[in-house]
Amino acid sequence: MQGRPTGIRQAVTALFLGSAFALYAYSLLLTDVARALLLFYVTPVWSTILEVALMGRRFTKARALALVLGFGGLLTILGGRSGIPLPRNLGDTMAIVAGILWACGAVRVRTSKDISVFEHVFSFFLYGGAVAFLLALLPIKGASILPSWAQLGPLVPWLLLVALGFLIPVTCALLWGSQRIDPGRLGILLQLEAVVGIASAALLTDEPFGLVEVAGTILIIGAGVVDVLGSETRAGQF
Repeated sequence: MQGRPTGIRQAVTALFLGSAFALYAYSLLLTDVARALLLFYVTPVWSTILEVALMGRRFTKARALALVLGFGGLLTILGGRSGIPLPRNLGDTMAIVAGILWACGAVRVRTSKDISVFEHVFSFFLYGGAVAFLLALLPIKGASILPSWAQLGPLVPWLLLVALGFLIPVTCALLWGSQRIDPGRLGILLQLEAVVGIASAALLTDEPFGLVEVAGTILIIGAGVVDVLGSETRAGQF
C-alpha cells in the first residue's frame, strides 16, 4: 500500500468547492441577490493571486490592473452606501468567503489532472451536501429552518429531475473545463452568471440597484476581462 494515494488531497479540493457552493447558496438567502453575486464573483481576483503565488504565473501589468479593479469593485460594493467598506451582514461575508474557497478549489482542480471528472463531481456533491446540511443546523435567522417531510416529499421528483437533468451535467462540464483552463479565465466565464443574475434581480425584485451596484459591476467584471486578455499561460504546480 506504500505510495498509493489516500484521497486526502481530493477531499481537500472537494471541501473547497463544496463549501464554496453551499456558502454561495446561503448568501443568496441572507443578503441582496446582486450583492451576493458581485461579492462572490470577485473570485478572479483571488484566482489571480493564487496563480501568481502558487502556479508560477507571471505578475504582469494586466494582472496588477485586474487586482486594482477587482478590489476597487469589492470596496465599492461593501462601502458604497455606508462609506465603510465592510460586510453589512452574514450573507455578504459568506459570499466573499465562497469566492475565495472557489478560487482555491479551482486552482487545485487545474493542477490535479490525474483525478477523473467523475471523482471531482462525486466528491463535490458529497462534501458540498455535508457542508450545506451542517449550515442548516446552525441557528442562522432566515436560513436554518429544515423542511419537514410533508413539505419536502412532493418536491422530491422535481429535485431529482433538476439534479439529473441540470445540476449534474452542468457540474460535470464545469469541472471538466476547470482541468483545462486557468482559474482566472474560468472566473470570467462564470461571471456571465453574475451579469444575467444581476439583470434579473434588478428587473424582478425590489432590491436596491443604483449607481453603486452599477459601478461595482463594471469594476469587478472589468477586472476579470483585463486579467484574461492580459494573461500568459505557464506551467505551475499547487
